[in-house]
Amino acid sequence: MLPDPSTDTLADLLERDPGRFEPTTAFRVAQASEEQLAIAAHIGVSPAALPVSGFRRKEGQATLRSALAGLAGPLGSLPPSYNELVMREERHKSSSLAAFLQLFSARMDELFVDACEKYRLARLLRWGTREGRNGFIKTLLSLTGFGTARLRERSGTEDDVLLRFSGFFAARTRNVSNLRAMLREVSGLPVEIELFQGRWLSVPEHEQSRMRREPTVRLGFDAMAGSAIRDLSSTFRVVIGPLDYRDYLSLAPGSRDIQELFALTRLFVGCGLDFDIQVVLRKEHVPFCQLGQAGDPPRLGWNSWARIAPAARDSDDAVITERQAVLQPVS
Repeated sequence: MLPDPSTDTLADLLERDPGRFEPTTAFRVAQASEEQLAIAAHIGVSPAALPVSGFRRKEGQATLRSALAGLAGPLGSLPPSYNELVMREERHKSSSLAAFLQLFSARMDELFVDACEKYRLARLLRWGTREGRNGFIKTLLSLTGFGTARLRERSGTEDDVLLRFSGFFAARTRNVSNLRAMLREVSGLPVEIELFQGRWLSVPEHEQSRMRREPTVRLGFDAMAGSAIRDLSSTFRVVIGPLDYRDYLSLAPGSRDIQELFALTRLFVGCGLDFDIQVVLRKEHVPFCQLGQAGDPPRLGWNSWARIAPAARDSDDAVITERQAVLQPVS
């Protein structure tokens, strides 16, 4: 699992100012910092003024000094003589005895933190995903229909997105408002949904209407002129924009961003509807096309405009289909 930038920032803050954290939160931050964690109790004749007095990382080893359950120390369960013995060893630059006692208290510390979080849903959502055994998260994913890891892998959508919008996915009906809100939140861009987009559907030759054919076709029932019909009920369009040029290029066919939007939309609407995504570029950002220019190369139908004057309107020519979204981008 890749490090979480927010967790790394919290670990740095914990190292600089441990007094700002309460013990259970400090334990989770230290546990998620990708180092091997050791919990050390306060050693001294009097309790520490702060519940968390120190956090140190060195060569892949992290040590957290906190007021969690410990065997030695002023609040430990062992007699005071053991605390004095540990203090004497530390004065001689030896931490072997303290490390030995930590072997017995480490599991108790983790059980204590688990008990504190058992009915605190916010903490379960924040820290439970790293352990992979959180019952509340499993329940939410099961309500969305993605209770197994294999289904989540095939969905092409991150678990955090499924959890955030579990209420939308758990609902038996799908509506435009939920889809628009979800795409806006995920992309951070202006999104609108246009319904009833027309398309032509080809009719197989054996289903086309013909004169003097049994059974006889009936006008107004099953008679049809031509080899295609106009369908307005099964297609919609996702309109993103107007955007600046940088955001526009991030949604190029084959890019990761456009693939994630298609995957999320398909996951939400199912296979019964077709859709495409229209990316609108703000008119002030429509560039002049020049061959051999540095930067992003011009692509026909995407970011190449033949013009000699500034654009008079936003460019809405880029319409991406689901098939085009999976194409490899031109390098």
